[in-house]
Amino acid sequence: MNTDQHRSNPNQKWIPVLSVFIGVHLWLILPLLAQDKKKDAGPKLTVALPLVVEAGKKTKLVVRGSNLDGVTEVRVHEPKSKATLVGKPKKVGVPKDYPLDRVGDSEVEIELDVSKDAPGRTIAFSVVGPGGESNRAQVAIADDTPRVAEKEENNGFDKAQTIRVPAAVEGKIDREKDVDVFQFTGKAGDKLRIEVQAARLGSPADLMLTLLDSDKQILDSCDDFAGSPDPVLTVTLPRDGTYYLSLLESNDFGGSMFAYRLVVRKP
Repeated sequence: MNTDQHRSNPNQKWIPVLSVFIGVHLWLILPLLAQDKKKDAGPKLTVALPLVVEAGKKTKLVVRGSNLDGVTEVRVHEPKSKATLVGKPKKVGVPKDYPLDRVGDSEVEIELDVSKDAPGRTIAFSVVGPGGESNRAQVAIADDTPRVAEKEENNGFDKAQTIRVPAAVEGKIDREKDVDVFQFTGKAGDKLRIEVQAARLGSPADLMLTLLDSDKQILDSCDDFAGSPDPVLTVTLPRDGTYYLSLLESNDFGGSMFAYRLVVRKP
């Protein structure tokens, strides 16, 4: 008989000790590595409110995002415009089950001074912190379309807010399961482009847009358009009378950051 087959390996008694040793060190080191990674992460911007600013004016914006601790600078990506930080970043609550990458967990206030000669329909900016420069956020620059503030309560046909076409409504889905309803008067043959601007400006709102006639019958509806969560309708009105526009958040989310711009005008 080969007695070597029954002889124990002297190194085997150290395996449990080494396993415990490695496990303890990983338990101690991994949280530190995670902290270092979080510490080094750059700031991320999600949305700036209000969504719309005016050229030639200063506007205070509340900028929402994550990893905003230690932000020291704002960079405007339009050479004639500028911005400054107002106050310090602060943590804010995140509602349960809301996606952090869309709503953020901190915010900072800035003052954006938009040049009266700023080109384009939007203006972009970023912030700089210990982890580097953030992604770019953007807000819309108001054009000559009349601006209209959404007025609550407008959550039903009997409470629909009246608007005149053309109009650029600036509103928000301010609570879960909120519905915003607007009404306008149209004529047979009128061609309209009805457009939501929200996700393209960083808003977490994923909206569904519906057009209804005076009998509350659906004429057209849109959730996403051309790969964007922002719906767009291009319609020809079938008759004279009252029409309704309904906006709701596809996931039933809502809150102060779920802002939108609803633009109704001829194509």
